[in-house]
Amino acid sequence: MTSSSQRTAQALRARSQRTEAGLVRIKSVVDQLAKSGAPITVAAVARQADVSRTFLYEHAEARNLVAEAILRARGLRARTDQPSTTRWRRPGVNAHSTPRRP
Repeated sequence: MTSSSQRTAQALRARSQRTEAGLVRIKSVVDQLAKSGAPITVAAVARQADVSRTFLYEHAEARNLVAEAILRARGLRARTDQPSTTRWRRPGVNAHSTPRRP
């Protein structure tokens, strides 16, 4: 490898390590907030985990951790956990009077 490609590889590894460390801190903060009964918000998690709110929004795993924690705190489950068995659909205003073609 050339020196610039080595530096690039090192920078990518460092960024990956920072991301993983941030995710570990986020998990810890979410657990602490849930146990304490404190409100779980993006701002609170970002502040206590020492990450930016942008980090929470841009990283899917971080965003999902916070969203699931908020739903659990509200006593709800994520929509992906609850398959919908009934689909309600309201017909149009004159749907009953329109003849159907065979």
